[in-house]
Amino acid sequence: MSTSPNEIPNRPRAGERQHVFPPPLDRDYRVEDGRVQTRSLEAHIVDHCNLTCAECCSLSPLLPEWHASPASIEADLRKAAKVLRPRMFKLVGGEPLLHPALVEIVERARGTGIAPVISVTTNGLKLGEMPDAFWQAVDALTISRYPKPALSTDLVAHVERQAERFDVRLNWKVQDVFTTMNRAQPGTDRDEARRLYHDCWIRERCHMIRDGMFYTCTRPAHFHTLYKGEKDFQADGLPLRDDAGMLDAMLAYLQRETPLEACLHCRGGSAPVAPHRILKRIEVDTLKARYP
Repeated sequence: MSTSPNEIPNRPRAGERQHVFPPPLDRDYRVEDGRVQTRSLEAHIVDHCNLTCAECCSLSPLLPEWHASPASIEADLRKAAKVLRPRMFKLVGGEPLLHPALVEIVERARGTGIAPVISVTTNGLKLGEMPDAFWQAVDALTISRYPKPALSTDLVAHVERQAERFDVRLNWKVQDVFTTMNRAQPGTDRDEARRLYHDCWIRERCHMIRDGMFYTCTRPAHFHTLYKGEKDFQADGLPLRDDAGMLDAMLAYLQRETPLEACLHCRGGSAPVAPHRILKRIEVDTLKARYP
């Protein structure tokens, strides 16, 4: 048996679905009580991170420090909750534990009734610093475990104790490879983009709210920030509205077959994988120089 601290068995509990990658596609969006049933919804509450992972799908090494407003998250969720019923709402980043108002955001999210489970996705490095109020607030944690920097045995033990104490569900996710989704140069082939969009699992499993918009995929909002508005990716999303036509608009958007503009800048969720590694500062600076 390997003694690597990152190799933790993550067998599903009885009745839980086993993780399969790439995950199966499921585009049968049912409506119950006026709300579309979905797997999950997420908000990226910070763009920056305490790591610089190569091929970060959120582009965190390339983006400036940014914190979402708790009031903005709540406002978006109240509109979304009228037409969406995800099984889980996820707070993501960047590294969400860097947000100083994380507990407030969790509490505001719960108050909207958006989902029965509120989860945080983290690299875990700061979990030893989190107050009891954090553990009391969340229902679940997904902890990405990278080969380097590895989480210490003591930190893992602390996390497991706190999770047991506060009844927080843990998902230890060994992340030793990253999908190479980022393109060095944007594509121009619209037919290729259409095929990529049609087959991409991210459009089903990574629904996102950001600044009054709903996106079927997390990438447009981050590309919009990366290009500082010089390229418009907000048209890839659906404005969240509080009117009678929002449900039909949401269904039409979720079921659309027209690719996103972001698809020309992405290789899709099933692109080849590469071993996880941390970018050096000179590599980050070189990549940033490609963009405005």
